[in-house]
Amino acid sequence: MIVHCPNCQQKAIITSRNNMNEEKTVADLYCSCTNKDCFATFVTTLGFKHYLNPPRQTTMQLAVNLLSNLSKDERLELLKGAID
Repeated sequence: MIVHCPNCQQKAIITSRNNMNEEKTVADLYCSCTNKDCFATFVTTLGFKHYLNPPRQTTMQLAVNLLSNLSKDERLELLKGAID
């Protein structure tokens, strides 16, 4: 991940991270500019927004939950339709 200095827009390095919640989806990143004429230090925030593809385990669990609510006949019909 590349962080840019808000002052000079040059690359900055992340020197430390402070997680803001137990899930570690929001964090303050402590950064230092690498530009020798700037050397600003600053804090920026990194946050999880949303999935583009949900984790495989989540998708599998969702399928299991949906299938468990169907009767045996409904499950067989669903499988038959998938094969045809």
